[in-house]
Amino acid sequence: MNGNSESATFFVRINGVLPDASGTRGEGEGRAHTSISIFSEGFHLLIDAGGGVADSIRKGASDLGYKEDPDAILVTHSRREHASDLGSFSSKIFCTSECATQITKEFPQVDKSRFVTSVVSGQSFDVGPFSIVPVAANNNAGDNQGFPGSVIYVVRSGNRKVIAGWDFISLQNVGADLMWNPDLVVLGTETYNDHPSTGMISITQAYHLVKVWNAKDCYILHYSGEMDKEDAKNQWHRGPAGPLSPEELQKTVDDYLRMSGQEGKVSIKVARQGTVWRPAQAITDESIVQEDRSPIGSKIEIEALEKYVFGMEKMPGNKLMFMLEDSINRQENEFVNPKSKSSEGDSLHADGIKSMMMKGPDLDLTISGTTVKVEIAKGKKAVFSDNIRVDERDARKLSRYIKENF
Repeated sequence: MNGNSESATFFVRINGVLPDASGTRGEGEGRAHTSISIFSEGFHLLIDAGGGVADSIRKGASDLGYKEDPDAILVTHSRREHASDLGSFSSKIFCTSECATQITKEFPQVDKSRFVTSVVSGQSFDVGPFSIVPVAANNNAGDNQGFPGSVIYVVRSGNRKVIAGWDFISLQNVGADLMWNPDLVVLGTETYNDHPSTGMISITQAYHLVKVWNAKDCYILHYSGEMDKEDAKNQWHRGPAGPLSPEELQKTVDDYLRMSGQEGKVSIKVARQGTVWRPAQAITDESIVQEDRSPIGSKIEIEALEKYVFGMEKMPGNKLMFMLEDSINRQENEFVNPKSKSSEGDSLHADGIKSMMMKGPDLDLTISGTTVKVEIAKGKKAVFSDNIRVDERDARKLSRYIKENF
């Protein structure tokens, strides 16, 4: 499958965005509770099926040409707003055993034989073309216990990764690499400001997750903003103090990204029912050739396949600034006398800066295939040392950067 056809056959549809606080208002009004569908190779994977979702999927089938009955259904948790339309479909339902027990108790009309209850947090399983990892989710709301067996899902198909995460206040036993660098993350955010009593993250917390996970695109849904009214009682509060319309919320998000310097680096959109997301068109051979011919300049930033973002900038005075960022920390180190150690541009050395009393650490960077080995060391003491995996395009670009600048 080439990149262009993958972009056409892999897509995500937002089936519904309503928060749980809306009760059953989604039914009968053409509006649906939080749910998405992920499509790959003609396979329809539905995540959650609350009130209004069946009608929304029928509308999507008419618009986009897919079949109305999904091939498989994932359920995040047993709250009725995420499960009440399960009886409208006939496909297998994948969820934790605790979740299945609660759903069949509340909805006895749903055939028990449809449930696949081998879903266990942290254990990958395959459904159609998808590889799926459930992640245990805590959705305790203040003194109210959450729903046992709740999870969010990390869904992969080929080189695409989508995180479907709503109705959680925190995640349990989640590895940074699992969540790193998704093409799309869909986050449920009940409020703009932090209100743990909702059992859900806020939009301000979503900003942090998008950065920590290095998400390319993000949709936020499930927002009501009702609990933000409490913040109006605080005279020092300067954020939203009550519900915002989708347009107002998007403007607030855009303003935050601009003020925080994230504009253009991340994309966070307020989801609407029926929104369809597709991955960016793959880079063609012709565009790669054109890119290889164009000069890179004095600054480069590389998004690794796992865990890191790193970059370099050639500075005046024969200096080099090296930046490294992971899900927790960001560090910047300045070096002098940067020099390529080979004509192929596959290695770089830079000296530490000397002061009156001491000398800083040295930098050594080596490219081997799609692995970039970075060592920042002061004598025998390592400040940083790791092998960073990148894709072939970025490996070539980094080599060209070293050859052109050093």
